[in-house]
Amino acid sequence: MTETRLNRAQTSLFTERLLAALVDISICLGLSLFPRIGWIFGLIYFLFKDSLPLLNGQSFGRRLFKIKVISKADNKSLSGAPDKALIRQIIFFVPLLNLLELYYFLRKEERLGDIWTDTKVVSC
Repeated sequence: MTETRLNRAQTSLFTERLLAALVDISICLGLSLFPRIGWIFGLIYFLFKDSLPLLNGQSFGRRLFKIKVISKADNKSLSGAPDKALIRQIIFFVPLLNLLELYYFLRKEERLGDIWTDTKVVSC
């Protein structure tokens, strides 16, 4: 594949990941609007969205944009691995790790959560 085509594919995947994240954040915010316990449902969705068995290991946003998180070792979805999904998302709750996450994502086009859990995001 030529370098130009590769850059377009990476840009497209970046855009799809960003838009899928916006959809998922909107769902989290929507869930949190339910009285008293809505924030719990929003938090649970946010932390485990990549391991939802209902959607074959995809969040609603990722399903909409036809991308998924898979394990690098066996190329399988995280459907049966809520622990990996949790580790990928828990980074967002630690402020210093957010800066490292941003650096890795912008420079190396890979999230710190993906490195820690040996996963990657692919088009399906």
